[in-house]
Amino acid sequence: MTMTLHRKSDGLPWSQPDAADFNRLFFSYWERVVLRLAHILGDWDEAEDLALETFIRLYHRPPKDGANLAAWLYRVATNLGLNALRARKRRSQYENLAGVQVLEDDHRQDPAIIAESRLERERVRQVLSAMKPRSAELLILRYSGLSYAEVAATLGVAPSSIGALLARAETEFEQLYEKATPAGGRRI
Repeated sequence: MTMTLHRKSDGLPWSQPDAADFNRLFFSYWERVVLRLAHILGDWDEAEDLALETFIRLYHRPPKDGANLAAWLYRVATNLGLNALRARKRRSQYENLAGVQVLEDDHRQDPAIIAESRLERERVRQVLSAMKPRSAELLILRYSGLSYAEVAATLGVAPSSIGALLARAETEFEQLYEKATPAGGRRI
């Protein structure tokens, strides 16, 4: 189903769609936009929220003359979904850092354990910085709690390739980590 938006009669750029056109567009594309977002996010409720945002953007800033409306809707929805994943990742990192800080601030813990834990985190950071950037990013995303589908969407690769890419990245990490571990040093 191809929908077009009407030009203003004064020859200026595209106008906001009238209510009838907008309703037809909304009901024609709603489910497909929500499904696209649900695949990216893995959360139906969040997908519906971002689908609404997509249609609000259509209403306030419709695409330019001749634009493929379906492609425009999917592109806007995909970008909103990827931005939400990035925000989720940042929020998760902040929450993890806050949790680590609470643990580090716990004075009842053994200072030797705290020191060893700090050394371990520093070693992991060094290994990640020595890895291929894509492999390091893959490990960080996956071990930050993202699903294979979310990692694939964030990296722009097929979800079916994540398992193999992850296995290679883990092998690379393990090899570099072993080199970075001092002789006789123990792993946590």
